[in-house]
Amino acid sequence: MKQIKGVSIGNIEVVVKGERNPNDDYDFGALTFNCQDREFILDVCQSYTDGPEMTGEDFTRITLEVEVDEDIFSECPYNITKEDLLDCEHNDLTRELYIGGNFKNEILSITFYFEVDGQDYQMMLEQE
Repeated sequence: MKQIKGVSIGNIEVVVKGERNPNDDYDFGALTFNCQDREFILDVCQSYTDGPEMTGEDFTRITLEVEVDEDIFSECPYNITKEDLLDCEHNDLTRELYIGGNFKNEILSITFYFEVDGQDYQMMLEQE
């Protein structure tokens, strides 16, 4: 499996306003990183939901587990570096999570969690 040297991939946390309607179609797909001619794609493989009854607030936290899927994204070079992730504010790294489907909740935040050389990091993601 492809990896980013020195990086341990965590998960993604999507926070939406209010309670998640189980009848709505939430479609969480690929997380794509692009920086100059480098790219790395992670695919959502599982999700867990903590609604207002768990958070005690008026929001729902959806945790997404991600993995490399070389079969689906065979064209991806998987060559993003840990330096690209750590200096994302200065190096034009785009970081987009595909969110589709038909749901009415407002997205409050999308955060990617990862570890580099034993230190925890997080970065905000954009919705594709």
